[in-house]
Amino acid sequence: MKLIGLGSVRGAPGVTTSAHLIAGALTGPTALVEADRSGGVMAVRYGLGREPGLTTFAAAGALRDDEWREHAQDAGGVPVLVGPDAPDNARSLWVRAGERISRSLEASDATFVLDVGRLDEEPPLARQLSLLVILVRPVAEHLVTLSHLLPALRRSCRVALVLAGPGEYRRSDLESTFGVDVIGTLARDPRAAEALCGTAVGFAIGRSRLVRSASEVADALEAAVMWVPASSGSTS
Repeated sequence: MKLIGLGSVRGAPGVTTSAHLIAGALTGPTALVEADRSGGVMAVRYGLGREPGLTTFAAAGALRDDEWREHAQDAGGVPVLVGPDAPDNARSLWVRAGERISRSLEASDATFVLDVGRLDEEPPLARQLSLLVILVRPVAEHLVTLSHLLPALRRSCRVALVLAGPGEYRRSDLESTFGVDVIGTLARDPRAAEALCGTAVGFAIGRSRLVRSASEVADALEAAVMWVPASSGSTS
C-alpha cells in the first residue's frame, strides 16, 4: 500500500482534477480517495451515488487485499472512494473513522491518491502518507502562503511540489528556496479541465497537454515513492 496525498495552499489550482488524472495514470491497482474535509465533488461531477464510498468503506470494518473495490465507483475509468459532499459530514467521518479507514487502506497492495483539498491544517492520514504533494502556482501570493504552511506540514510527512502551470518562478528557484523537490509541472489547459468536468463537448481529452503532463507527473511520483516505506512519517 502507498498513500499519496495531493493538496494545495490556496484555491483554484485544480487539485481534484489533478488527483483524478494522476490516479488514472499510475501503474498497478490505483484509486482516488476523496479526503477533503471541505467535502467531495466527484459524485456531483460524474453523476455518482453517495454510496458506496468512504462511508460504507469505513463502516465495513477490517478489509483485506482488494475488498476496497466493493466500495469504489467508476469515474471516467478511475475507481473512486467517494467522500461526503457536506463539509460537516466529511469532517465528522475523518474524526470518527480515520483510523479504521487507514487500517483498511494499509491492508491493500494498491496505491491510493488522496485528494486532501486545501491544506489549511494537517490533512487526513498525514503520518501514513508516503508523500504529500502540494500543487502550487509559481506566483508570489501562492508561494508566500506555502512558506508559512510548509514547516508544519514537513513535521508530519515527506513533502514535494508540483507546479500548476507557468508563473514568475522557476523550478530551481523553488527547490533552492524551500528545500523540497519539485517533481513536475501540470500544464495549464482550461479546456481540458472543463472537458473532465463535463462542460466542454467534443474535446479530445486524451491528447491534451494536461493529460500528457499528468502522465509525466505520475511517472515522477512513482519514482519518488518507490523507496519510501508506506508507514513513513519522516520529514525530508
